[in-house]
Amino acid sequence: MQNPSKTANSKSHFLPMGIFLVFIFIITVVFLICTFRDVEKNTRNTLNSNIDHQAQNFRNIINQHFQYIEGIAAYIGAQEEITSEKSLELLATMSENSTMNRMVIIAPDGTGYYLDGSQWPVDSYDFFQKALGGERAFSKPVASNLDGELCIVLAAPILRDGEVVGVLGGSCKLSTLADMLLEDDYSGSGVVLITDSDGSVIAYVSDETTSELVTYKTNFFNQLYNIKMGRAKPRTEVISDLKSQGRALTSITYRKRKYYMAYQPLDINEWMLCYITPRSVARGPYNFITRYGVILCVTLVLGMSALLLNVLLSTNRTQTELLEMGQSDLLTGMLNKKSTEEMIQQWLDSEQRIGLQAFVMIDIDHFKEVNDTFGHAVGDEILRGVSNIIRQEFREGDILGRLGGDEFCILMKNIVSDTNAIAKVRKLHESIRTHTFKDMGENGHVTCSIGVSYAPMYGNSFEELYHTADEALYKTKKGGRDGFNIYDGKK
Repeated sequence: MQNPSKTANSKSHFLPMGIFLVFIFIITVVFLICTFRDVEKNTRNTLNSNIDHQAQNFRNIINQHFQYIEGIAAYIGAQEEITSEKSLELLATMSENSTMNRMVIIAPDGTGYYLDGSQWPVDSYDFFQKALGGERAFSKPVASNLDGELCIVLAAPILRDGEVVGVLGGSCKLSTLADMLLEDDYSGSGVVLITDSDGSVIAYVSDETTSELVTYKTNFFNQLYNIKMGRAKPRTEVISDLKSQGRALTSITYRKRKYYMAYQPLDINEWMLCYITPRSVARGPYNFITRYGVILCVTLVLGMSALLLNVLLSTNRTQTELLEMGQSDLLTGMLNKKSTEEMIQQWLDSEQRIGLQAFVMIDIDHFKEVNDTFGHAVGDEILRGVSNIIRQEFREGDILGRLGGDEFCILMKNIVSDTNAIAKVRKLHESIRTHTFKDMGENGHVTCSIGVSYAPMYGNSFEELYHTADEALYKTKKGGRDGFNIYDGKK
């Protein structure tokens, strides 16, 4: 028959352990929720920053093109005739070495002089009239006569002595400008498009995986009806934003794949810049956080469950084994000689050991005379006091033990350098020699001698480190005690 007391004892363990497991589960869920929330927040902040950068970059690109045209216009304005052969030759050279695929010199009467020798009237275009007034100007998107791609014409006044004597224009493919934007963020993943207030796609570029989201032939507003919008931003609100130069970041779904869509005005011709990127790509920099967070939480729950179950089944057996091992020194509560040797050796053999280890041996100076003079009760009090000082000075993970009599030892684990060990030993020595033991009267102080050795330089076992540290300790005693020495391999 089952022992009733044992059954009752088991039941008394199950309740707190069950509560603890539920607590761990709740903490895990909260951790995952907070992790996913922070990842989403950081991803959105990055996307907003990216589209700000892209918009500014587009404006910078346009500005650079204008500066390029204005530089050429300044040279042409210095010529006697703006349509001279020298001016046209310069334009031909510049066209070959720039993104401008067609350049034209426009006389004040609106006649455009092209590089192929042709002449066409452009006086009816708004960009010509604005540039003739002394301002930078650019046209609405027009299809190129060469390949049908959409282009814009950038125009700058040709000045001579402060007066406008003509206009220099150059066309640039919008797809080329869009390509520059997509390359900037997420290694070219996603879609970058520029639309006007009616939803017409002015410029568009994408990677292979997102090429079906938008095309030149499709009005973007119409395309939005094929896209599932997130709850936070309805389709009508997105279209309204795009028409009214608004800005936002929202989530969309297309063919079961989730995307982020960010948009904002370009402050050019009422154009809107829109950036669509797969959610998996945008969250890519944070994937390791969520992955490791899930692994950590699952491992934690499983590990704690297994650990608590193991504790429940083996509590009595473990307690019995600990008592039989007799690890503790009864007087000081530190590890006894056997346990100290075993634990140090286990640590030296373990994979957790990294780098430098410091083995420290301590003897209380003239301890026998203290016992003879003040009695063993005072001697025991000194041993307890010294053991307490050692506990205070060293880390919880370090191995602290009493080897017998007035002999103590410490293994400092994984120390950064010997400088750290020396500083710790010096502080320990000072703490012991300045401590007052009340039962010893007015001169209630003791001193100690210390020897230090290092692993792996001078040993990889307890016996080797004990031997080398003992030699350093002997050197301290031979030198008058009350100090410490570091073993250096010399006899």
